[in-house]
Amino acid sequence: MEYNMFIDDERYPPMDGSVWVIVRTSQQAIDWITSNGYPSFISFDHDLGGDDTSMRLVNWIIDDCLNMRMNIPFKWYVHSQNPIGRDNINGKLTAFQLHMLAN
Repeated sequence: MEYNMFIDDERYPPMDGSVWVIVRTSQQAIDWITSNGYPSFISFDHDLGGDDTSMRLVNWIIDDCLNMRMNIPFKWYVHSQNPIGRDNINGKLTAFQLHMLAN
């Protein structure tokens, strides 16, 4: 099943005709991907309430991709209003992507 993932503790994805899976926590996202495979696209919020952030998901994705010896299998966008969090997610995913392309 091809799908997009929207990770945000409050907001909803755009009504654009795409199939969106909405997850509210990093653990829900990890569990969904583990059960259903990677989406084609992920839209990230950074702050997910309490101590939870999407960085937990990003770190899990990178570890999973390293274990499977593959590059990030999806496109992404960070819709977070937290500029530092947005930069952290983009920076880490982009750096990993570039590392995998170089090796």
